[in-house]
Amino acid sequence: MKQGTKFNITYFASKHNKFITRAGQWDDKSKIWSTTKGETATTYFDTDANGYRTAIGETTITMKG
Repeated sequence: MKQGTKFNITYFASKHNKFITRAGQWDDKSKIWSTTKGETATTYFDTDANGYRTAIGETTITMKG
């Protein structure tokens, strides 16, 4: 993904015990990586909370126009 790309990301948040959707933006600190348990993790900048978040597991990303 290109830096500056804005998107919505949906994933199951174990903290909330439900699926959530957040507004995000890809930047130089954003990445897709594997946890020590072998799960896929996506770190992104949450534009609503003005901070970084990490989604663990399967995600759905929808690009903003």
